[in-house]
Amino acid sequence: MISGIFENCIGTIDATTTLKYWAEFGYQPIQQGQLSANQAEVLYQHSAELTSWRLQNGDFATHGLVRVMLWTQLRNSGLEKTLPVVVGSRWFASLTQDIYTLADAFTDENANGSDWIYTEPIRGIEGFGNQGTGLYNRFAGVREMFVIGRETRQAFFQRYNYTRPGYGAIASSSPLKVSEGTHSSLVSNDHYLTSFYTEVFGLIPSEINSKRSGYQNPSTRQTLILEDGQEFYLSVFSSPKDIAGVLQIYTPVYSTPDRREYSQPGSQGLSLFTYQVENIQDFHQRVSNSNATHVTPIVKNEFNEPSFGLVAPDGFYWVIIG
Repeated sequence: MISGIFENCIGTIDATTTLKYWAEFGYQPIQQGQLSANQAEVLYQHSAELTSWRLQNGDFATHGLVRVMLWTQLRNSGLEKTLPVVVGSRWFASLTQDIYTLADAFTDENANGSDWIYTEPIRGIEGFGNQGTGLYNRFAGVREMFVIGRETRQAFFQRYNYTRPGYGAIASSSPLKVSEGTHSSLVSNDHYLTSFYTEVFGLIPSEINSKRSGYQNPSTRQTLILEDGQEFYLSVFSSPKDIAGVLQIYTPVYSTPDRREYSQPGSQGLSLFTYQVENIQDFHQRVSNSNATHVTPIVKNEFNEPSFGLVAPDGFYWVIIG
């Protein structure tokens, strides 16, 4: 069985700061490993020595983990302040218990010399929610915000008046009451290519796929930092194994820079998603027979797990873990 999206990987040359950041969100190291520059070149297509830490939030180990990847030399400076809906952009999302506590924390960080880009929490209506009319018919949906910085590119959301068991679990040990990653997002330049993730990765497409959305929705406009006239197509693919571990793919219908070069292994910041499968030999053959390119041989990763890399037709680099 194909499992689904496993990790959100952060490239860095300052592991101490990056690990300290993730500890505030409840992530703790559960594994550490190394690769030589030659070994990293085979799997990640970046020739530099690598030390990685796998971080887990609470008890959940099937999706939404974080991997901090300490490189002796970075490929490039990464996505930096690239806005969310720009070709090549990546981010992931987590549930939080109190989104205003998060907003206050980032406000205080910037007031004391940090340089985060973040949006103020805004109300958003889920497809099965409602606007609310008052005391007797309350709003059902989320409040959400987006954060961009060196350590992460991440959306946070808090639910109001509804639940989704299994889609985000907040550990009591998380200082800022944040869950594991619930879904990960890519921004491509060709929405037709999203079929790869159904046909080859085995993800399950949503009924809303190829939906057009954008600046007309106030919460979407604010959270994704859109301007007048900016719209995109959105497709959502769920894991066949878990309710979470979702992949979202956005394609802007307006011109953007192409930042894919800055969101691949070795780049600073969020630069890779990994995908876990249960039979890596069969999956390697499946990918080799597809229109993916730069498919590497199966080798051991820094955690001694069978793994291989590939470039999907949309130009994004993936690492598959057995």
